[in-house]
Amino acid sequence: MAREYLEQESIREHSSRRKFFLALFIFFSCISAVLYFTVGKSLDLSKPDDKKLFVIFAVMAGLMLFCTAVQLVASMLPAKNGRNLILPLGETTREEAAEIINREAAEGKILYEGFMNQNTIKKYSDRIAILPSYVLLIREIGQITAIPRDKIYWICAQPGYKGGPYYVRLLIFTEKKLIDFNGNHFEHTEEVAENIYRYIPNVFKDHMAPHELEKLYNENREEFMRLYEQEKQKLREI
Repeated sequence: MAREYLEQESIREHSSRRKFFLALFIFFSCISAVLYFTVGKSLDLSKPDDKKLFVIFAVMAGLMLFCTAVQLVASMLPAKNGRNLILPLGETTREEAAEIINREAAEGKILYEGFMNQNTIKKYSDRIAILPSYVLLIREIGQITAIPRDKIYWICAQPGYKGGPYYVRLLIFTEKKLIDFNGNHFEHTEEVAENIYRYIPNVFKDHMAPHELEKLYNENREEFMRLYEQEKQKLREI
């Protein structure tokens, strides 16, 4: 039986997590074995202090190995019923959103899909996908943020932020909150934004800089909405 879209995404996106937890499991196993053979055998379990130390070591080692093994197994399982979805606007349940997303994907209605960084596309798999009902922010760590398209006002690329390496944010203005999605290649992220405008029009084209709109949105939502409706009307008249 073919897997549904969100299940396939969870398996693909969990590949890096599987590698991480497998490496962590091997590391903890090796460290535990080394400590046991170098320190454990030198302890005299007839002595209360040595016995206590050995029990603490055994419990901590066992706990670390167990937690890592559980995470490793969990990263191998597909996420069903929308368990890998994040719904920032809380407009519905994960199960209901997953049903819509899986159905539209099965019908071939993925309107656009773009990676957030062109230069490291094979290593950095964060990407954005647009369906008739949702905009999906698909993250490398296996989580997918699903935002209803009818709740999005506008999306734009905002350069000039530093978070370790230089990066650019894709700002998503919605009716409840501002959501951002990061890349580290400005020209490519700007190209992604331009492609998105086919489905979510850029009502603020040639108007205000992204950081000014972000400030207005956060500090005076009423004024932002007034400006948005005004620019939206201009766009209709073109």
